[in-house]
Amino acid sequence: MERTDPGGDCLTHPPPPRGEASRQAVRPARAACGCDDSREVQVVPSDARSAESRERILAAAAIEFADRGYAGTSIALIAEKSATGKGLVQYHFKAKSDIALAIVGSAFSQAPFANVLGVDSVHGLEAVVASIRSVADAFRDNVRVRAAVRLMREYHLIPATLPTPYVGWIARIGALLREAEAAGEIRQGLDSEREAWHLVGYFYGVQEISNRLAAREDLPERIEEMLARALVTLGATTPERYL
Repeated sequence: MERTDPGGDCLTHPPPPRGEASRQAVRPARAACGCDDSREVQVVPSDARSAESRERILAAAAIEFADRGYAGTSIALIAEKSATGKGLVQYHFKAKSDIALAIVGSAFSQAPFANVLGVDSVHGLEAVVASIRSVADAFRDNVRVRAAVRLMREYHLIPATLPTPYVGWIARIGALLREAEAAGEIRQGLDSEREAWHLVGYFYGVQEISNRLAAREDLPERIEEMLARALVTLGATTPERYL
């Protein structure tokens, strides 16, 4: 994009002379570099305003993607929902796929998936249970997470490479299961990576069916049922402690 000065002129060229004939004379040279002498210039926001407007756009996009999916969402709808112009949306994101990437990236870097629970004393099996509950809450209550989950399902519609979901969460749960085994909280000799994979797969299936049948309204109850069964499978020595 060609830079503009506060008056709206391309920095590569001087301001156009007054008069239509003079403007016609300089227009080819200005067009060659891709600039425009129409005086409709893009206002570049300050850093603080830029960050605020970008976040507002992402918040609006999350609602649209969660409700309409990738195909049903447009730049125009996002601009309308965020109360900004299409030009400002495209200042931050060149294409709709870039917005989708930002939504997915931000959702899967949030605390529940990174297992940043804010409680340093939580370890082992207690941390596994807390992490699963936290992610379930995010799936139900966080529109950005709901949008990311839907976008991941619709990856084939998006002309971009989305990050691979859940791998970090699986790895973290695997590490916590090893802690639990070392502490004698679960049966010895389990394949922690395999069990972590199945726990995340179990969770995903439960939340998806809850979404389809009850709009995730019953998800907390279903997750507690899932955890009760999972603790038995893991051979938890005192499962009632975690429920």
